[in-house]
Amino acid sequence: MSEVKKIKKILRVDREDESGLSAFVERPVPSDKEVAGFERALGREIREQEIDDNLSEIYSDKQGDLVDVKKMKIKSRQLFIVRLFKKLLILIILAAAGYFAYTYFFGMNNDSSSLELKIVAPEKVLAGEEFSYKIEYHNPSKFILTKAHLELQYPENFILTSNSIVPTSGNYGWDLPDIDAGATASLIITGKLINKPDSVNVISGRLSYAPLNYSSQFKKESSASTLISGPGFQVDLQYSNTAFLNQDNSMNLVISDIKNNYLGDFNVSFALPGDAAVASTSTESASSSLLAKKVMITKAGGAIWQISGLSQEFGPQEIPLVYRINSKLDGAEISVRLEKKLEDGQSYIFWEKTFKPELVKSDLNLTLFINGAKSDNAVNFGQNLKYTLSYSNKGDNTFKEVVMMATFNGDFLDLNSLTMGKPGEVKGNTVMWTKQELPELAEIKPGQEGEVNFTLSLLPYKETDLGKNFNIVSYAQYGVNNQVTKGDENKSNTITSKINSDLSLSEEIRYFNDDNQPVGSGPLPPKVSEKTSFKVYWVVKNNLHELTDSKVVFDLPNNVNFDNGANTNVGSVSYDNANHQVIWEIGRLPVSVYRADAEFNISITPNENDRNKILVLSPGSTVSATDTETKNTISKKTGAKTTKLEDDDIAGINNSGRVQ
Repeated sequence: MSEVKKIKKILRVDREDESGLSAFVERPVPSDKEVAGFERALGREIREQEIDDNLSEIYSDKQGDLVDVKKMKIKSRQLFIVRLFKKLLILIILAAAGYFAYTYFFGMNNDSSSLELKIVAPEKVLAGEEFSYKIEYHNPSKFILTKAHLELQYPENFILTSNSIVPTSGNYGWDLPDIDAGATASLIITGKLINKPDSVNVISGRLSYAPLNYSSQFKKESSASTLISGPGFQVDLQYSNTAFLNQDNSMNLVISDIKNNYLGDFNVSFALPGDAAVASTSTESASSSLLAKKVMITKAGGAIWQISGLSQEFGPQEIPLVYRINSKLDGAEISVRLEKKLEDGQSYIFWEKTFKPELVKSDLNLTLFINGAKSDNAVNFGQNLKYTLSYSNKGDNTFKEVVMMATFNGDFLDLNSLTMGKPGEVKGNTVMWTKQELPELAEIKPGQEGEVNFTLSLLPYKETDLGKNFNIVSYAQYGVNNQVTKGDENKSNTITSKINSDLSLSEEIRYFNDDNQPVGSGPLPPKVSEKTSFKVYWVVKNNLHELTDSKVVFDLPNNVNFDNGANTNVGSVSYDNANHQVIWEIGRLPVSVYRADAEFNISITPNENDRNKILVLSPGSTVSATDTETKNTISKKTGAKTTKLEDDDIAGINNSGRVQ
């Protein structure tokens, strides 16, 4: 700073009023050091001036006057997080405003053809069961939709009962109110379907409309399907594959497992070839018990009979049917139908069975039965097959030196188990009878009849049996003059027996598990007035075919209680208090699920009358299921279990099973 002042003094000593070349020449030339000092001083002057200007700007009010710093109100500066939060809040508000603006201008669909139409239908129903279709429509656009008209095409076998909105065109068309932007509405159609089991019934709809102030028409279509699971009961037709010409041929219509009958009364009708006719139909159904209720059967005209009064209270109903074919026709078919006829005369078929019998012209009739049935049936591994071969001379001529033989083919027949009521000659898979074994075969006169019986067993299933033939085919033939010629004219009915899947149930009641750990509690052996609990173990195994409606039922004895602790890896285990049953609902059991397990607890509290007695803990549990291949219901039952705990080796050491 001293150097700067010195330079300034030198400048002031010069005579400022002198000018000209002489004066300029007389001025002393500054040294380099003096020039550098001058530049530094000048720089400081410039910075000080800038600072003064900035301070003046900072401490000036809005009019440009200086502010008295003694009277200034200094505000504390906001924290960084506060400033960040305010900025985020502003961004959120801007984003929300943008979202609502976008939703209003762009989010509401600008596509006038974006109407949504949906038909909601049940996945499956029983024949005749009332249900509802729900037709829903939604307008996601920002346009008002006008001139809305809905048309439905019902399934062919749909019977309409009511609508939530009165139609304007028949029972299928509606002129709907305008549909506001964003609006949703619906229509309910109630009715029932009558069709064959497993039939798929499709409903379709079309909704036409026009946006407000638009002349263009738009339309939307939708559809849904519903499966008929069945009529609410099981129906089967037992018949022979062989029909004798000019003779009465019988078959049985069997109605069983009656759970729900939404159809009420219904008809049995026939479709027969050529000159065939229904000879007769019994007006009473046959039942396994004389005390069982029977349905009423009345003739409705022609080859039609009406069945009345079928309900859950009924046991299995067997309705005998008889038909006659007078001439041999190629490809002759016989159809038996169950149909519901409405008051308007319209009929709906809900079950039908069609078969092509092998027509035989013979006066000597052979009929083969297996376990009492002469039609195709289902059997189980290890089961005994009881064969009956009956013969009857329906003609006017006498048959002499008659030979009868029964043939059976199948990989699972145990030929070593063959037993016969009347001995015959066995050759491989054939049994033959002549007059040497049956003297009555020497001569069969008109009207004469008789029968022979024999039994065969089926082998049990082994894991190595996959790939074998699981059908048993059986038939019989006859000949005269001690000779049998192969052909159709002298052949009986053929029976194909399908083997059911190898379903099995094992039941164990234990106090100790396999690890010798107690899973029960209380005294062992049981004691009077003291509670003892046990663990029940169930194992279900299956192979070969997929099963449905699988379940296990345990009828608890009166003195045995369900004690909770239920656990299973498939389905659910529950207690039916009303029937005092433990029920394991398994449902579908595919072949891939080879084994299913369940467990639960039971308990007893013996009374004085039980002292020194061995009590029954289980009379045996029953497993049942429907085989999807054979269409047959399989049922197996376990043996009884007692307080001796037959399956618990550890408990058996010190447990006599007698109540103390």
